[in-house]
Amino acid sequence: MHDMHDDAMLGRRGMLARLAGVALSMSGLRALQAVAPPRLAAPKWDDRFELAVDFDIASQEGFRYHRPYVAVWVEDPSGKRVRTLSLWVNTNGRGPRYIRELRRWVSGEREQEDAGGPDLVASMSGATRPPGQYSVVWNGRDDRGNLVEQGPYRVVIEAAREHGSYQLMQQDLTLGAKPVAADLSGNEEIGRAHVEYRRRK
Repeated sequence: MHDMHDDAMLGRRGMLARLAGVALSMSGLRALQAVAPPRLAAPKWDDRFELAVDFDIASQEGFRYHRPYVAVWVEDPSGKRVRTLSLWVNTNGRGPRYIRELRRWVSGEREQEDAGGPDLVASMSGATRPPGQYSVVWNGRDDRGNLVEQGPYRVVIEAAREHGSYQLMQQDLTLGAKPVAADLSGNEEIGRAHVEYRRRK
């Protein structure tokens, strides 16, 4: 005849054995963490370097030409914005309503402001530019003025034009102890772009 008491005893023993195994594994993990070396922080940005972003605003045909809104920024690999390098938009008249056409930049700006960051439209926006060659430079500091770490970053150029097109260009770079450069293919709004991590001139 089947003994229910024996089953209950075996069940309790099995559960106690499992709990003991969990306790041993947790204590082993804590011991391993105690002897494991701490994760070393990446070195800070080398002040002898800078990141230059050179690009052309393309010429357009037609009498209804409007200068494009252009934002250039640097973000980390997760897509979080680190530093806005330029923001060329109209901030008077009907201009502010079109800022949202810079979809990716505006999305990041909302997140920054929600986290207590500065209002960059108010503090750093500049007038739109006519077709021509332009250059902006990053000194390795974030939007709050703090020096960032060396490592992987993404340069983003976003352009939108009334009665024109929307364009987004991006380039990943690892910024460390060596110079690096890359060319980006042009489009309807931005004819050409070149990014270069280099020693300061």
